[in-house]
Amino acid sequence: MRKILYLFIIYFHFSCSHAQTFDGSWKGEVSVSGQKLLLVFNLQQDSTGNWNGTFESPMQTSQKFAISQIRIQHDSIWMDVKNIGLAYAGFLDRDKDVMKGGMKQGTFESAMILVRSENEQSGLSRKQDVFPPYNYMEEDVSFKNNKGNSFLTGSLTYPKGKGPFPAVVLVNGSGQQNRDSEMFGHRPFKVLADHLTKNGFAVLRYDDREIGGSKGEVNLATTIDFASDANAAVDFLSKKNIVDVEKIGIIGHSEGALIAEIVASENDNVKYIALLSGPVLKGDSLLILQSYALGKAGGLSEAALAINKANNRKLYTILMKDEPPKVLAETLEKELIHQNNNNPLTPDMRIKLSPMMSPWFRTFLRIDPAYYLKQLKVPIFASFGGKDVQVPANENIYSLQRLHLNTTDVTIKDYPNLNHLFQNTQTGKIEEYFENSESFNEQLMDDLTKWLKMKTM
Repeated sequence: MRKILYLFIIYFHFSCSHAQTFDGSWKGEVSVSGQKLLLVFNLQQDSTGNWNGTFESPMQTSQKFAISQIRIQHDSIWMDVKNIGLAYAGFLDRDKDVMKGGMKQGTFESAMILVRSENEQSGLSRKQDVFPPYNYMEEDVSFKNNKGNSFLTGSLTYPKGKGPFPAVVLVNGSGQQNRDSEMFGHRPFKVLADHLTKNGFAVLRYDDREIGGSKGEVNLATTIDFASDANAAVDFLSKKNIVDVEKIGIIGHSEGALIAEIVASENDNVKYIALLSGPVLKGDSLLILQSYALGKAGGLSEAALAINKANNRKLYTILMKDEPPKVLAETLEKELIHQNNNNPLTPDMRIKLSPMMSPWFRTFLRIDPAYYLKQLKVPIFASFGGKDVQVPANENIYSLQRLHLNTTDVTIKDYPNLNHLFQNTQTGKIEEYFENSESFNEQLMDDLTKWLKMKTM
């Protein structure tokens, strides 16, 4: 995968200085024929050191299947559920409460992330999910991005009546996501679009490249390429009769917020932007800060965090050099061998390296959001979660406040108990994204809607 879903930025740590365990209940989702299925792996190590466990797909059956074989080596795992012909291979990542990998059943294969759960309870509660019938209009739409050679599909919702209406484009964060920004059963953009449309806005949300009906290059694409898709979305809106062309804005989440800044700096049709967990720090600095926050939330010692920080800085310095990919790969491998106590890299370690060499990752390291923010003359709404471990609030708010902007119309909101996905949370750790029944905090939606109305009504 070029990037794993919903804003995980790659973090490499080959040290085995702290304990790694697969004990517990692990939950993930896979999309089959357009339907999201919850899958659960329950793992336990007995007193003799042997592993056993069960697998279940609670949306299909209440039956639990024995995991017939479990192989573990360092931070990597392979599981086989022979009764149903299903296998999963993955590795622990981040704060050791997330597994990245893939599953296979027959001819079906899919990348899948598993998140450690506090309990084995099956099923999900998503109290904010939205279903028809609606008291507004919704239509499937599609548009081309000729500049980026992509084709995007999405949904346009708008109030009943003649219009024209103020309109916003919703832009996803990192990784390929659908128009609802769907993850772990949450559909935050669906919830947000419903709320905004009921409050008088036309809302366009679209599937990222190679998701749903959308098409376009992904593996070689960068943030700049995805910004060209959002630019095309704005141009599409500007041609709709139901849209007030003088009242078009962009709402972006995480990398989508960075994309909103890029588009607003280029496209005069954008009259305002809302940045949700938007990075202000330069890419390499953000990733180092992010790794620290995730590691600290996962219980790493300050000594281990300091080592990780120094190691990551060395890796990023290499990746930002203007050298041929082959030379960079060789230099990177030498540095990682050094960081791995001069031990050769294992095959699974090499697999983890490939995303670091991707155009997206190397570009993201170099991008400085301040460059685009300083060009903006439109109103800005910037919101941050105080328990966000992916775009930590304090440092990014401080950086935004210190920028000399061309606009004085800037609203900064800090929500102390919200995480990166704007859910009320205890710690901000990744596994809470999955367990939380909240998809998008209502107070933030209300604050955002009031601000949008002030700028457009």
